[in-house]
Amino acid sequence: MAREEQRIISTVNQYLGINAHLHSHFLHSETEGWEEFHSSHITDLTRAMNAHLPEMGYIARQERSLQIRHFDESLSPISDVLISDLSRPGAMPRTFAAPQAQTALNVPASTLLEREPADVKRPTAIKVYELQADPGGNQREKPVAWIELLSPSNKSGSGYASYIAKREALLANWLVFVELDYLHGVSTTLETVPDYRPPGRDQQPRDDAHPYHLWLIDPRLPPDEPESAAIAAFDVDQPIPALSIPLNRGEYLTFDFNTVYHQTFRAQPAFGLAVNYAAAPEVVERDYNQRDQAAIAARMLTVQKLHREAVNLTQGPYPVDSQLLDALRRRPEVVRQVLTSDATPTNLLDLGLE
Repeated sequence: MAREEQRIISTVNQYLGINAHLHSHFLHSETEGWEEFHSSHITDLTRAMNAHLPEMGYIARQERSLQIRHFDESLSPISDVLISDLSRPGAMPRTFAAPQAQTALNVPASTLLEREPADVKRPTAIKVYELQADPGGNQREKPVAWIELLSPSNKSGSGYASYIAKREALLANWLVFVELDYLHGVSTTLETVPDYRPPGRDQQPRDDAHPYHLWLIDPRLPPDEPESAAIAAFDVDQPIPALSIPLNRGEYLTFDFNTVYHQTFRAQPAFGLAVNYAAAPEVVERDYNQRDQAAIAARMLTVQKLHREAVNLTQGPYPVDSQLLDALRRRPEVVRQVLTSDATPTNLLDLGLE
C-alpha cells in the first residue's frame, strides 16, 4: 500500500519522550499548533506540580511569560470561537433571537475597546512561591522559582534578545530559573551548549549535539558551586529526564516532566491526529542528525509492525527492539529507505535487516 494512502495514528504518544513527528509538524506546517500545545502543557505542568508543592509549603502559579509571540501578519488571529459566513445567493437577512433572553444594550465600540493595535500575544510560564505567614497571620507568597517553556520565536531574532535580558533580570533577583527546550529546529539559548541545528540554512544537525534540553540555574549559590546549575540533554525517543528544582531551606521538587508531556499529548486528540507514523516527519533529513534519524525510523517500524498485528496502540508507547535500532544505526542507507520510501515495508527482510 502506498504510504500516502495509509495513516497510522494514535491519540497516545508512541515515542518514549518528545514526539518528533508532532514537533516537526509544529515547526513546519501548523505553527499555531505550538501555541495550543504550549498553553496546554503549562497548565498540565502547573497542576502536576501543585499535586506536591502545597504540602511542602509552596504553590505554583501561571504567570505572564518572558516571551512575546508576534502575530504573523500572514495569519489570522486565533479565535476561541469562530463564526464563519456560509452565505447563500439570494438568501434574505435573518436574525435569531433566543427565547426569554435579555438583550444586551448597543453602545459605541470606543467605550469598550482601546483602539490600539493588538500585535503581540504573551504566553504563560510557571512561578513557584513559598507560602509564608506574616505576624498578623495573613498568608504571603514569596517567589522562589520560574519555569519557562520556550517557543520558536524566542530562540532567534529580536525576541531572543528580549528573552535573554528578562531572564538575566530574574536571575539577578535570586529566582531559580528553569528552562524547558523541546524545539529541535532552532538554536539553543545557551552559548555554552552546541546548537543541534546551526542557524545556517545549509548546515546539517551536529552529531555532537542534542535536539532537546532542560536546565536550571540557582543564582543563590556561587557560580562555581557544583549544585548551582543542572542540565540534561536528550535525543529523539528518549524519555524527558527528571529535574530536581531547588526551593528554600534545602528542599527540592524532583519533577517528572516526561509523564506530564504524555498527559498533554493524550488530553488533546488533535495532537495525535496530526501524527502519521506511516510517514516520516516533515523535513526529516535536514532537521535531524543520523543518530536521531535512525531512532525515528526504528520508532516508525515498531509502530507499523504493531499496527499490522492489531496491537492496541493506546497501551503504548512500546519499546523498540534494541537489535533493530543497532542495525539501523549501522545502515544509514536503510534508514533513508524507511524515511523516504513510498511503500511501508511489511517486514525487516524487505530492509535487509534479517
